Amino acid sequence: MNTERVRADGPAVGRAAELLSAGEVVAFPTETVYGLGADATNSIAVAKIFAAKGRPEDNPLIVHIADPNDLEAIAELAPGGIAHRLRSAFWPGPLTLVLPAKSGLAANALGGLSTVAVRMPSHPIALDLIRALGRPVAAPSANRSGRPSPTDADAVCEDLNGRIAMVLDGGPTDLGLESTVVDCTSSPPVILRPGSIARRDILEVTGSLGTADGDQSTRSPGTRYRHYAPRARVVRVAAAQATTLRERAELAGGPAIDPRRTGVLALDEVLRRLVGWPGPIYSLGGNVSEAARRFFRGLRTLDRPSTDVIAVVWDDDQGLGEALFNRLTKAEGKTVDGTVLFVCTGNTCRSAMAEALWNLRYPELTARSAGVAALSGAPASPAALRAIRAIWPPADLEQHRSRRVDEVLDDPAWVVTMTDDQTEWVKALRPEWSDRVASLSRWATGRGGDVSDPYGSSDAAYEALARRIDELLPRLWQVLSERMSKNA
Repeated sequence: MNTERVRADGPAVGRAAELLSAGEVVAFPTETVYGLGADATNSIAVAKIFAAKGRPEDNPLIVHIADPNDLEAIAELAPGGIAHRLRSAFWPGPLTLVLPAKSGLAANALGGLSTVAVRMPSHPIALDLIRALGRPVAAPSANRSGRPSPTDADAVCEDLNGRIAMVLDGGPTDLGLESTVVDCTSSPPVILRPGSIARRDILEVTGSLGTADGDQSTRSPGTRYRHYAPRARVVRVAAAQATTLRERAELAGGPAIDPRRTGVLALDEVLRRLVGWPGPIYSLGGNVSEAARRFFRGLRTLDRPSTDVIAVVWDDDQGLGEALFNRLTKAEGKTVDGTVLFVCTGNTCRSAMAEALWNLRYPELTARSAGVAALSGAPASPAALRAIRAIWPPADLEQHRSRRVDEVLDDPAWVVTMTDDQTEWVKALRPEWSDRVASLSRWATGRGGDVSDPYGSSDAAYEALARRIDELLPRLWQVLSERMSKNA
């Protein structure tokens, strides 16, 4: 097939609508990423999306509409309910609502489900195209399945040239990350995929949010399979470890990895600390908004034959940073809940040291940390800083900032406390984690026993504590690895 790439002016949009009406697929810009569109009422046309992308057919598509009132024609809405309020607050824009589906849409656009994911984009080209067709448009991101999402027409052509009828070139997208997906079929509603609209903004409208179960997660695109991944291996690097990327690159890829073959994707402030890095680098800009726009393009740019590993330096999981963190864990080949959460009391000593040591030794499974009674935003204790540097200098805690257990937004696979009492506190604070929380000693050895708080003790006591944690982590890794193998 010859793929036509055209500047997205009025005549081109009209031609694209004619192709959609004839059952073809067309790539077009939205404010988030480029979409790969087909007539959502035509199952044969929708099947061409799956064929072009190489996408599993049980993965639902987002259906795009051009008027808020069109929602009632394809989905069931409770009068005055949450979906009404979210629609009024955020449409047109990067918010997708999951609702019970009405008849009329192609079954394969729904992924075989009884629900439909719907949004009204704000990009004028997308709206003009949908209006010109006169029917809803089913459109996932316009990339080969699993690859980084496209934020410009070049990226679309890189993946889909010769596989689709047309690419409407509307220039770079404004936001760079996909829409936030909210399941409105449950009470309270649930965020199935973080995106360009932050969790706190959703909460201002809904008042509360629930936690997704296994069945709910299948209702959203971008949650069931590996996504957003370049061909090179992606590893996340904590900002505190940025100055020791050479060691991290070697740990991430094994002794054969050469830092010259490791690309770095990071904010400008981090790259300034990496002058002389021998591998390729790509700037994420100076803030989270710029990082969101540049993230997927950065992955594609660094993904070259001479690159084995792409190290992404990123910590932020708040607001738009949560969406970027989500895409990063997917690019690593992990799910958002494929993490270890270390917990102590204040999150300035024991759990912080465990997080830093774990992320250097076992980058395959990201660690985070929190405290049951933490003062949010506090730095690591000076004694902990000195102790961690004494036993393994790359494990720096300079950038660490504490947070409370009830501030943790993601859903960790394993929760590791420092004492048995803290295990009970976590169960009280987060009862949904009760089946996955135990103390470090119980996880690692099968027996009780506390890793006690050295507060007020000597530097020697802090160093002994750090060494004790470091001794237990290999045993914890063995236990969790075995569990992951059994669940694979």
